[in-house]
Amino acid sequence: MAKIYKFEQERKFLKAGYFMKDENGNIVYEAKMLTQPLIGASDFEFVNHMTNKTTSHKVSKTTTTETNDLLSTNSRFKFDGKNIWDYLHEKGIRIDSSMSKGKLGFTYNVTLKGEPLATIATSTPKGKSPITVGNFLDVTVEDDNDLDLAFLVAFASARTEQAFLN
Repeated sequence: MAKIYKFEQERKFLKAGYFMKDENGNIVYEAKMLTQPLIGASDFEFVNHMTNKTTSHKVSKTTTTETNDLLSTNSRFKFDGKNIWDYLHEKGIRIDSSMSKGKLGFTYNVTLKGEPLATIATSTPKGKSPITVGNFLDVTVEDDNDLDLAFLVAFASARTEQAFLN
């Protein structure tokens, strides 16, 4: 049965991480920034609180190149030395993105080797403006066994300015 999680960025200036909460407000997954060097990749600790599994990863600064067309933006970072979009693609992840219906933002339909994995949609918390809100996402996961990859796709989306991921 599919579950909806709330993904957001920590509100810290330095060493801001990311986390995902369940419907009761419990953190089920997080990416903690351990170091943020001026040059080079930051050290992150990814923690799946449902399985108690922790992994360490190197995450570089985000690089974004734009043309005159919003749809031609290329935004990426390196994840353990590899372009994040290439890394996800090699894992079998495919992302079909579209404008969200009835609200400002995007919806990403994520598949793993052709099977539905998650739906990730931009979200606006109650009482917040959709223009100033930042990185809030609703992550609907088909199977909690896929939480690691669903979180990583949400993390990649939140850290980049890549609107269309097809």
